[in-house]
Amino acid sequence: MAAPTPFSFSFQEAVDFLSGLAPRGWRLGLDRMEEFVRLAGLQPFTKGPEKPSYVHVAGTNGKGSTTAFLQAMLIAQGYRTGSYFSPFVYDPRERVQVGYELIPREDFARGISELATIARKLEGTEFEGITEFELKTALGFWFWQQQQCEAVALEVGLGGRLDATNVIEPAASVIVSIGWDHMLILGNSLEEIAWEKAGVIKPGKPVVVGRMAPAAAGAIQRRIEEVGAEAWWIDREIAIESRKDGVRVSTPGGTATLHPSLFGEIQHHNSALAIAALEMGGLLRDREVAATGAALARIPGRFQRIEALGKTWILDGAHNVDAGQILAKQLEEAELSNVALLTGMLQGHDPEPFYENLFPFVEEVYVSRIDFHRTMAPNDLLPLFTDRKLPAHSFEEAATAIAAAAGSEARVILVTGSFYLVGEIMRQLLQA
Repeated sequence: MAAPTPFSFSFQEAVDFLSGLAPRGWRLGLDRMEEFVRLAGLQPFTKGPEKPSYVHVAGTNGKGSTTAFLQAMLIAQGYRTGSYFSPFVYDPRERVQVGYELIPREDFARGISELATIARKLEGTEFEGITEFELKTALGFWFWQQQQCEAVALEVGLGGRLDATNVIEPAASVIVSIGWDHMLILGNSLEEIAWEKAGVIKPGKPVVVGRMAPAAAGAIQRRIEEVGAEAWWIDREIAIESRKDGVRVSTPGGTATLHPSLFGEIQHHNSALAIAALEMGGLLRDREVAATGAALARIPGRFQRIEALGKTWILDGAHNVDAGQILAKQLEEAELSNVALLTGMLQGHDPEPFYENLFPFVEEVYVSRIDFHRTMAPNDLLPLFTDRKLPAHSFEEAATAIAAAAGSEARVILVTGSFYLVGEIMRQLLQA
């Protein structure tokens, strides 16, 4: 029997192929991913001269920002740097980067073609078909190997212990925060959620840990003791002093002042974790040079401001209660009130406690359907706002929601509730 014809996708065909895998959802487990990267000749979890040093970033909120700081600090020090962000916001190529550049379209298409051809060998076996996230993660390993990257800032997708990214052996791990999200998958208590995310901590490999509730900290400490890892914690081994011009970060190895480019005091915390992780992972070539990278970090969809249609738009992918609290703090720091809220949410999240944080800042609401298979119906969200006597309107398409919000009296429009919504709105604003 002849071998199946190898795939040869164009860029758009590769994107469509990945999108076609989305309904398979998540598969938490490492056996298939390990077999897949072995078949592909990637083996990022083994030692070898071609293997980059990974800094693995887990947590509920702040993972993307911390990964962006790691990326910028590694680049500033001269490393050939790869990075992986989850999820993408505007362009699917955002997930896989080298330097500050997204994977080129031709490499995206070639990589997905090669990897999808290999993945086909798993179908009909005990491993079954590959998922969208597994294939996108493998694309990162493939491209960083092609580009001979020396170091990679790698953001976890979901959880940690059984996440497809967890086939690596990290130079250091980071656990940024623990909060209430994805409870149906990760557990119904902070201890359970923390234990899953602490699965990125590997035997004998160092970890830095952010601020979190005692219950979560206890679960992480148990994992640290179980595998014999060295740990630095914010407010213990890592001291941060926020100042008007930035944040002073002190670790057992020294002190540096960072000037984070991303908005909000929470980014003092996240940038401090990044520089500490580089130090613990043996990737801090020059503390002062690394510190300059904090001012160069960039990531879309995190309190991102743009001007369009005569309004200021703030786009933020927050979608759980802890992220809502952070977003409310950022609105307060920016001295914003009386904003219009353009929102939507995916099924599986808990909208009421999330929006509770935003009510003090909002004067009217525009609820949009999201162009994604797990979208909540706008009319299901509407009562959360009308019950608060807020003027609220529902829309079946983002374009009509944008037009309505742009015609409001509000000067500032906050777009939040989902990264998928933020990406959809931003793409349309850029064309306006």
